[in-house]
Amino acid sequence: MVSDRSRRRISNVELAVRHFELGQSVDELAAAMNVDQSTIRRRLSQAKKDGLVRTLVVPPLDYAELTKLEQDVRYRFDLESVVLTAGREDIMDMPDETAAKEALVLSIAQAAARYLEEHLTNRDTLVVPWGRMANYIARQLRPPQSLPGVTVVPMVGVLALEHNPFDANLLASAFASKFGGRSFLLPAPALVERALGEVIEAIPLVRRVKELYEEATVAIVPLAAPDPERSTVVRMDLVSSDTVRNLVGRGAVGEIASHWWFDREGRTVEEPARHAIGLGLDGLSRMVKRRAKVIAVVGASRERIAPLRVALDHQLVNTLITDDVTAKLLLSLA
Repeated sequence: MVSDRSRRRISNVELAVRHFELGQSVDELAAAMNVDQSTIRRRLSQAKKDGLVRTLVVPPLDYAELTKLEQDVRYRFDLESVVLTAGREDIMDMPDETAAKEALVLSIAQAAARYLEEHLTNRDTLVVPWGRMANYIARQLRPPQSLPGVTVVPMVGVLALEHNPFDANLLASAFASKFGGRSFLLPAPALVERALGEVIEAIPLVRRVKELYEEATVAIVPLAAPDPERSTVVRMDLVSSDTVRNLVGRGAVGEIASHWWFDREGRTVEEPARHAIGLGLDGLSRMVKRRAKVIAVVGASRERIAPLRVALDHQLVNTLITDDVTAKLLLSLA
């Protein structure tokens, strides 16, 4: 039985997560908190009014059609696996901050979490990026059993000195905690001056993580189009708008984990002055060649389709988790 003090500490956010994400019923929550069911319903209703809960209405998907679409995408791009969720055409051009788009992104993250729960084994080494999608996936994980042998490593170095829930090091720890495994830190800045890149990567602690990349069996890969105004790295002052414009001018059509830029042929377009510490496009390519699971988790955005198509065509990834609208648009461009 939970004390009055404990009851007050369970926020509406936690209640909403327990009910809408973890599937706990109103009866279960009421019993766990020793309150009436009406209290739980009232607080869940308040969570909706406060914007803590976002509802997404999608048309039903025919199982046979969805299976065929998954197979078509898999065979067209020679992928290991394809997982599709329900999407909506009208959401594709909405801003990222729109509630409906956030809800659809969350549903893709849920599909990624289920995929990891089903496929991750006790011998795997998982590479996780920084960012919103990885954060959503970590929050959705509910592994049916502990995997103490799992190792989780960050894809990139540290973004900032202050606490950031999207930081790859913190997310690696969160993923490992969910699976009952262990995580490593990448003790280096995400971006450094190019002249310092080799020096920092030669530090024994950093070199150890880079050695783990060569053993990695699974990686989560976010993709986006370069945007001089709205890219997350621009908004966080990690990269200037002028730098992104320069990269686009030199042929960049997409970026992975906001640090590795690539052109229409899937080749790296490097920042002239700075170097990103982490896995890199070469590391992803090596993972694909040795048939590790390199999972693109992306969707609900028309502007991400072009870079996703390049990543699929040039085997920067070999597994795709997205929505059915994105899948159909990918095939229409083929």
